[in-house]
Amino acid sequence: MGHQQLQLTKTHWQFRYNHGGILRKKRQGRKARPISTRAPIHLVFKTNVNSLRRGLRSPLGYFLIHSIVKKYARRFFVKIEQVAINHDHLHLMVRFSRRSQGLYFLRVVAGQIAQEFQKNGFLKSAVVTDTPEATQKVLKLWKHRPFTRVIQGWRSYLTVRNYIQLNKKEASGQIRYKPQRLRGLSSSEWEILWE
Repeated sequence: MGHQQLQLTKTHWQFRYNHGGILRKKRQGRKARPISTRAPIHLVFKTNVNSLRRGLRSPLGYFLIHSIVKKYARRFFVKIEQVAINHDHLHLMVRFSRRSQGLYFLRVVAGQIAQEFQKNGFLKSAVVTDTPEATQKVLKLWKHRPFTRVIQGWRSYLTVRNYIQLNKKEASGQIRYKPQRLRGLSSSEWEILWE
């Protein structure tokens, strides 16, 4: 009986500060998004790779994402600490001034990036043949809802900060991808990480 109780608390802990992404498929992950106005938040937007003609790091896509994030961070009073744009996902470390402004920021940034990518022809379209006339349907850009994690504690903050920086360096080609992520870095790669 005691062992089952520990299992329940362990799964509950997983959803306490995390929300979105794959967690939405689990019942406990469908509660309100935890957002803090004091602690930083790790934010991840994941794309459908099959729906993109080019990755997020193409020159125009990179510029569009940076300008949209900067514009709406100013509008919704969001402080951006770090940004890493990879081929198929986007990492941000942000601080929200108010919960409502943070939720607006998530919605507007995701929507504006999708609209700009569609307008500039970055998204593939699929032909729908089950209708009388064959029509073009644009594929969805985002794979899941944005993943957020409220960062609790200094050690977690340093880990997330290093992880986002590692993603940025891997995307630019300065550090090779390793499955061990931060644990597999050599001393020379740690120097490259923050140079």
